[in-house]
Amino acid sequence: MKASQLILLDHFVDHHPGLFRKKLRVDPDIFDVILDQISDHPIFSSASHNHQLPIAIQLAIFLNCAGHYGNAISPEDVAQWAGVSVGSVINCTNHVMVAVLDQHDDFIQFPALDSQDAENARSYVEAHVCPEWWNGFLAADGSAFGLYAKPGLHGETFFDRKSNYSLNCQVNHFCIFFR
Repeated sequence: MKASQLILLDHFVDHHPGLFRKKLRVDPDIFDVILDQISDHPIFSSASHNHQLPIAIQLAIFLNCAGHYGNAISPEDVAQWAGVSVGSVINCTNHVMVAVLDQHDDFIQFPALDSQDAENARSYVEAHVCPEWWNGFLAADGSAFGLYAKPGLHGETFFDRKSNYSLNCQVNHFCIFFR
């Protein structure tokens, strides 16, 4: 038996925006901006007699899935929360992903090297990192490196979400250079 909890999102927008953010991992205003950006995408149009869920619901389902990982979420959990089938969760996720990826170049851009944004990034980097890294401003999270055994000192702090002892590495990679 499924009872949709999606109706609660409208209540959260007005009375508990923190709960909205907790469930969908975006502010209500950002949700509306994303919805406006993807609503005209042809993936949401269908000549079929089987109508799609409203785009706002598809986006909410997608954001719920995308904002959680591991054993915190599954298609079955989302289906129960949204009051839809598992197949609908998968379809909604795929539809929204197609619409968002088609707008990649509109959302992901590097600033021109002579722009104010690049200057702001350059100033920030020079103020916050070692001189060897001053020629760029991009950083990427790295991977977990597995450890042979539990470290002797504070060993439990090295236990990761995948039930292994590991070190998480962050690698700074600067591919845009200022000259």
